[in-house]
Amino acid sequence: PTWFLNLREHPQVEATMRGVTRHMTARVATGEERVDLWDRLTAAHANYAGYQTKTDREIPVVVLDPAG
Repeated sequence: PTWFLNLREHPQVEATMRGVTRHMTARVATGEERVDLWDRLTAAHANYAGYQTKTDREIPVVVLDPAG
């Protein structure tokens, strides 16, 4: 989706959670980190596993790290 392409091009973002806005840097999880996060995501949200069955491509997992 366009939002993902935009995030890859411009990874400096602001995220608001529980009323607190923080500057973050977005990145795509890879390797074992992605496997671990995907397992956690699909355990908590079964519909994500269903999305994966509808495509041959790997669905990316985006991680937001605090901006330095």
